[in-house]
Amino acid sequence: MSDKQKLTRNNGKFAKGYSGNPRGRPPVLLPEVRERLDKATPDIIEKIVEKALKGDLAAAKIVLNRTAPISKPSSQSVVIPNLNSSDSTLSEKAETILSSIASGSCPPDIGVTLIQSISTLARVVEFDDLKRRVEALEALDGL
Repeated sequence: MSDKQKLTRNNGKFAKGYSGNPRGRPPVLLPEVRERLDKATPDIIEKIVEKALKGDLAAAKIVLNRTAPISKPSSQSVVIPNLNSSDSTLSEKAETILSSIASGSCPPDIGVTLIQSISTLARVVEFDDLKRRVEALEALDGL
């Protein structure tokens, strides 16, 4: 290790006031390169489309990914009867969601999200219950 490295490094980290990159971050693309790419883009696109039409699967994938990307799961609203009922338990609510998925009235991706939300709610309820119990025990201990 050189003397300069000993001065600038401390346990594998750079010492305060010393940069690991003193010249700064280089530009991502030089302006000349960006200009050339901008001019060549239409020709590049044309070549990719030609190759895709000739059966090049990699080129076809590039074209399809840019023109018809795979759709992401939707977040449409769904109405599930009796889900907001305060009389039902969390497990009954989960069963209601599963039934609506099975009947086709709720898309599976939305149903999974709802059941995960119920699971998270169950953990919050459990934590609140444990907190109440601990506080009650601490109050008894203080007598």
